[in-house]
Amino acid sequence: MSMMLHSLRHSVRRAAGRAALSTVAGLMVVVGLGFLTTALWIWIASTHGTLFAAAVIGALYFGLGLILLAVGLPSRRRHHYHAPPPPIDPTAAIIAQITEGFLTGMRAGRATRR
Repeated sequence: MSMMLHSLRHSVRRAAGRAALSTVAGLMVVVGLGFLTTALWIWIASTHGTLFAAAVIGALYFGLGLILLAVGLPSRRRHHYHAPPPPIDPTAAIIAQITEGFLTGMRAGRATRR
């Protein structure tokens, strides 16, 4: 029992560690995206003006949002996965045939007694 509890604790610690690492990684991606957006703003604003920079960055985020929405929508085609039937054990088939033969013989024997 102690070994099982130790294994469970270890699994929970690993899952918590992965969750914390994923959270920090996600936060760093968001911060990096902010800095990249700012750099893009400064570059476009210095070459074409602030109005054009706002329009370009807004259009990029809007287009990316539309693409992500389209990817996230459920498809119209429903994909139903049907698992194949489990393979039949050859010994089980033989046992079923023997049982069926036995029951048929029992019925025939009862029918002749009447």
